[in-house]
Formats: sequence, structure tokens, C-alpha cells
Amino acid sequence: MSNDIADFVRTCMGCQLRRKDKISDRAPITPVARPELPFETVNIDLIGPIEPPSGRGHKYVLCLMDQMTRWPEAIPLRSLSAKATCDALLQIFSRTGIPNVIASDRGTNFTSSLTEEFVKRIGSSPRFSCPGYPASNGLVERWNGVLKNMLHHIIREDPRNWDHQIPFLLFAYREVPNTTTGVSPFRLMYGREARGPLAILKSSWAGEVHLPTNVTPSAVDYLQEMKIKMEKAAEKASLVAADKQKSYSEYFNKRSSVRAFNIGEQVVLLIPDSSNKLYARWTGPGEIVEHHPPHSYKVRLADGTVRHVHANKIRKYHPRSLAVGVIFEEDHDFGEINPTPNTSDVDSRELCEKINLNHLSDEQRNNLCGLLLRHNELFTGKMKVAKVGAHRIRLKPDAERKKPFVYRIPEALKDKVDEQIDELLALDLIEESDAEIAYPIVCVNKKDGSIRLCVDYRALNAVTVSDDFPMEEAVDLIQSIGKANVITTLDLLKGYWAIPMDLECKALTSFKTHRQQYQFKVMSFGLKNASATFQRVINRALSQYRNFSRAYIDDIAVYSENWEEHMIHLETILCKLRELNFAVNLKKCSFARPHVKYLGHVIGSGRHQPDPDKTNTIENLPQPKTKKELRSVLGLCNYYREYIPSYSELVYPLTELTKKKVPDSIPWTKEHDLTFDRLKRALVEAPSLYTPKPDQPFIVHSDASQIGVAACLSQRAGEKCCPIAYASQKLTRCQQSWSTIEREAFAIVWCLKKFEVWVYGSEIEFYTDHNPLPFLTKGAPQSARLQRWAFALQRYNITIKHCPGAKMPHADALSRLV
Repeated sequence: MSNDIADFVRTCMGCQLRRKDKISDRAPITPVARPELPFETVNIDLIGPIEPPSGRGHKYVLCLMDQMTRWPEAIPLRSLSAKATCDALLQIFSRTGIPNVIASDRGTNFTSSLTEEFVKRIGSSPRFSCPGYPASNGLVERWNGVLKNMLHHIIREDPRNWDHQIPFLLFAYREVPNTTTGVSPFRLMYGREARGPLAILKSSWAGEVHLPTNVTPSAVDYLQEMKIKMEKAAEKASLVAADKQKSYSEYFNKRSSVRAFNIGEQVVLLIPDSSNKLYARWTGPGEIVEHHPPHSYKVRLADGTVRHVHANKIRKYHPRSLAVGVIFEEDHDFGEINPTPNTSDVDSRELCEKINLNHLSDEQRNNLCGLLLRHNELFTGKMKVAKVGAHRIRLKPDAERKKPFVYRIPEALKDKVDEQIDELLALDLIEESDAEIAYPIVCVNKKDGSIRLCVDYRALNAVTVSDDFPMEEAVDLIQSIGKANVITTLDLLKGYWAIPMDLECKALTSFKTHRQQYQFKVMSFGLKNASATFQRVINRALSQYRNFSRAYIDDIAVYSENWEEHMIHLETILCKLRELNFAVNLKKCSFARPHVKYLGHVIGSGRHQPDPDKTNTIENLPQPKTKKELRSVLGLCNYYREYIPSYSELVYPLTELTKKKVPDSIPWTKEHDLTFDRLKRALVEAPSLYTPKPDQPFIVHSDASQIGVAACLSQRAGEKCCPIAYASQKLTRCQQSWSTIEREAFAIVWCLKKFEVWVYGSEIEFYTDHNPLPFLTKGAPQSARLQRWAFALQRYNITIKHCPGAKMPHADALSRLV
């Protein structure tokens, strides 16, 4: 267990991208071999911009260092252009000679086509260091640091003329013995010690006087002596340099380790992705795609870019592998999932035996069976690609697509995964893919022991542009369909798979299994805008038949006033689905019923009520322990709030527990127990409501208390008052301080706005138990708030009547306050 915990901690992606850069991350170094001749190999680099610039406009300095003699050069520049760089190099080489190799980093002025042509013409070979690893050009980098330190003192004293002082700084530096060679650059370059500024200063301090000699050696003797001196200096420099380089490398390598990465291995680049230190983290993870001996690699990042990086800037990435890529279908508490559905064939001869038609007469049953047999191609259970528009995936501009982690699939499930892949291939729904980014699959463990596949498209959905296609309101669908007397619901078979994928977007759906990589040829489950695309397609298909058919995603409802109309309407819709090449899932269809289950409700014959299966689930809900659980319960109950009078006031004690000041472990009391039980009982005993008839007057009743307002919308059916909808809302602290007449008036304005979609343009009888309110539309209220509301009521054809609570219809429901 200790090893598992250590491995789990080590594989934390966030920690790996923030862990400090350690000495152990570096690879061992080997001493750079010194050339045998001066200016055979030189290193160059640029420093700047330098503030303030000199009086001549110089802001940069080109630095050069000879590898053999450690001879430094520094040329002030006004710009970083390739032309200025080439001019400065030519100025140096005209005095020192042209080198065989010019080593530099990958600055744009060193890699430009002009510089490349310049180096080619002078017969030199360029050598570039690894990006992001200045140590590979360390000789000139150290000279950069020394020059900056010297320039600091000059700039502090004479900021406008620091460019004039650089030759004197170089003069002094060249006469000092180098740490690595042990000999001054001047001696290695010219075979003698220079009498420079430091030598003059030393002579002045020591009182040394150089006496002139009367005997002048011959030119041959002078050259012979110079040769001997230069050979001794070179020999001494070689011995000292080798010894110094060896000791430095041994010290550096004490805590270094040999670092090697394999092609395809995941790594993290030790390069910050932001200049903000609090926000920044290392770059990656990426994948090794190429090795450049001895110590650099090419790494492909998640956005597809390839970077050339030194091994010292690379660290192995430890991916966190979930134990198994398996989730369980019965875990409904954690949200709905969309696995690939089962496929099964239906024999047309058994078509009518598979559906329940006991609610129909013999004649009606024969008529319906004949209709279904004429369209038996829709119910065969075979997958088809519909003749509709293709699904497109639009990515956000400049979005970075990240390569997701692929889950491990247990060995015991690999055969079942292979079976499903073979099934999808046989149905021609997927094909092999070579896309750069592929998404993982997860096995959905079903109750019967079988498994279905689910593709984790979260990384793709995060960079997909949302499709804001409007979905029809569930309330409008229920009201429109529920008024009919004969209703049929059709469930399209694997409707998403019937929509083809756009050719350019197929590669975006690529997913990876243990044996191969594939991509969908049709719209896959789990894509961000799949529901919007399907709703657009089905709305366009049914646009001519909105008077008797509506659809919510793949649930199509066909509704009619009588049997004869319904047969005509149903055949029309089946012909349209057959024309578009859709398939229908017979097992989930209901035919010609007076009441059907639709969107969590039972609707039909002019009435609707909550689905008993849903309310039974609510009745068995346990007491919530935390605010998260309580919010989840209230969200579920809120879906059916229109069936509960004064819902807001009923749940008031529970909603108070969701405030920020309440601790996460909610303080549950007996009052909350009573409220919770009352809420569940109200949902289980919720009355059925009626669907509105636009051509008849509406009746609205309202009431207000100290903490909330409530209303009921209804219509008369003979002597009976039929409720259509209930509504309620909790008052804010400010509203609770209003006077009684203001709260009652607010209840009128609020509920009319709530029911406006039904009552606007119709005659409205409004009943209230507050006596002064009937004069609201007739008199001139003194309160500015009441006067504004009085004007707002002018748009409605409304008559406000006073009705005492005891005689008021639905008074028992509206006055049921906590």
C-alpha cells in the first residue's frame, strides 16, 4: 500500500508541472576539446537591450570568444538585424582571420537567410546550441556575464559614452590570465605579455622601471625566441586547461546521472509556460519523437508543435493510470453517461406481438398493425445513415488541443472490447484512423454483466465552439401534446448514429483501444453539440407537421383529437422518417394511448401529472447530510414545483440551509424533518393539472404572506374550476419589509408575468383576498411603487375582484404556508 500511495502521489500531473528544477535533472558533461590554432572555432552571442543607450544609439553588444586563446571581442550595435550582425562579424574577422566554425544559439539574426549566406560565402560552418539550454554555448555566456559586470560601472559613471569605453575594457581583460588556460589571451594570441592598463597600474604601484637595452637582437633570433615562448605558453595553456576542465566536469557530474529517453516516451519540459511566477508551470507533457546525439531530443507537445530541447531541460513524466477504465451503469448518483447502445434485429412478422395494444379495440388494433407493417422497414432494428446534413465540429480559434491520457483496460475485458469494435466495424460506423490526437475509451459495466464502450471526449468538448440551437421548453411541449386525446411516442433507434459526420471532422473523433486507433463515420455519443445537431435535424424534418407532431431530441410525439385523425397523422410521420432513412426503436414506443409518459410527466386527454416512477423515487430519498446533497434534492423536486401550491414557502426552511453562512455539514433539526416529509408527501400526492385552452378566459388566484407569494392559474369547465399551473416565489429581505398592500400587489404583477406566455391577450379574472387591491386599476395609488405597477397592468385584459379567503377557490392550497 505504501508503494501504491507513493506512486499515486508521484503521478499527480499538477505537482509534476510545478516541481522544482533539481540538480539530479541534469546529465553529465564532457570537456569541450580546445582547438589547436587561434580563431579556429569561435562562440558568438548578443546582449541587450542596454539601458540607457549610448549617445550614438547603441543598445546591443555582439560578444565573441575564441575557444583556443579565450580572446574576447565586443562590438556595440544599434539594432539586432542580421545585416548589423554580419557587419560586426566582418569587422572582427578582418583583424583575427576567418574561423572554421561559428557557434551560436538559435537567435533569428544568427539563423536568418542573410547570415546563412554570409557564413557560406566566408567558408565557415555554423553550429547551433540547443534551444533553451544556454550552457551548450557556455564559453561566450560567461564572457557575457563578465562584460555586463564591467559595463555596469561604466554606465553608472558615464551612461552616454559606455560604447567608447568597451575597447579599454577589452584591453584590460586580455592581459589577465584565464582561469581555464592559466595564460592571458594576449600571450596566446601574440606570444608575449601585453603592457596594458593593468600592467601600467602594477608598475606604478611597485615602482618598476624598465631600462632600455642597447643591444638589439636580430630578426631571426627574435622570431625564434617568440616561437619558443608561444610553444611554451600553448603547452602550459593546454596542460592547465585540461586539468581545469577535468576538475570542473568532475565537480559538475558528482550529482548528475546519465539521462536517456526512448522514442514515444512522455516527458515534461523544464521550460516555464508563463512569465508570471505564480501562474507558470512546466510545459507538457509531450512525447519524444527523435533523438539528436548526444544530449538533445525533439519533443512533440499536445498542440502538435515539435521543440528541440537539451536533455537537461527534460524530465520523465509519470502518467497516472487509473486502476481500470471501467465505470458502472447503476451509479446514477454520479450523472448520466452515453455508452454505445446495443444492436438487435426485429422480425417484421413479430412486429405487432412486441407491442402492447390491449387498450385498443379489435378494429383499431388491426388498423394500427396494418399501418406498422406497411412501414416495417423502420422497425427492423438495423442501423441506417439518415439522408440529412452532416455534423460539424468547430474548434475555438487558437485553441490548444491537449493529448489526453489513455486509460488502461483490464485484461478480462479486452475480448469484450474487441467484440464491440468488430460490431461497430461491421455496422460501418467506425473506420481506422491515424489522427495525431486520439481519445480514450471507458467500459460501462451494465447490470446484466455485459459492457458497452464510452469515449471520453471531455478534452475535445473543452475546445469546441458551443452550438446555441434553441431547445423547445419542456413545459410548452407538455402543454401542446397533453391536450390531445390520442398520442403516439416514437423513439428513434440510435438517433445520433444516424447523423453522418462531416468528412473534415472525422479525425477529431478519433479514439484509441488496446489494439488499434479508430474514428467515427457518424455522430458519436458524448460529443458536445450532438444534441443541438440532432434537434436541428429533427425540427427541420417535422417543420411542416408542427400542428400534430413535436420532438425533444429523439423522442417524437404524434398527437391528435380522435382516432381517424391519428391514423392519418401517424402515417404521415412514419412516411417522413422512412424518406429520411431513420430507424425506430420499437421497444421504447407507445402507440395510440390516451396518456403517455413524456419528459418525466404523464400527459394526455387534456391533463398532465408527475411520472409516478419519479415521485416514488423522491418518496424514498434519504435525509441529506451535506449542502451538496440538499441542493441535489431540491433541484430534483424543483422540476415538479408547478404541481405544488406555495412551493417556495413550503421549502423555505430547507433553502435557508443552502446559504453560505451555513456549514457544509448542515444542522438538521426536527423542523427540517417535518418540512422534508411534507415536501415528499406533497410530490407523491401532487394533483393532475389541466392543459390550457387559449380561446377561453383564464382565472388567476394569488396570495402573499410575510415570506413569499403564491398563485394558481385555472380555467372553468362548466361549474368546475380546473387548475392549470401553480407558482410561488420566496420574497427577499427588502420585499419582506414592504407593506401588506405592496406585497399583495406584487403577487399580482409577478404571477401575471409568470403566466404571461398563456394569459397575454386573453380575458383574465384575477381574484385576491386583499380588499383594497380591486381599486388598483381604477384609482390613483399614492405609492410610487403601486402607481408603477398599476400602469404595468394596463397591458392585460384584467379584472381584479375581491374574494375572501374562505370563499376563494383553491384557498386551502394558496394559504398552506409554513
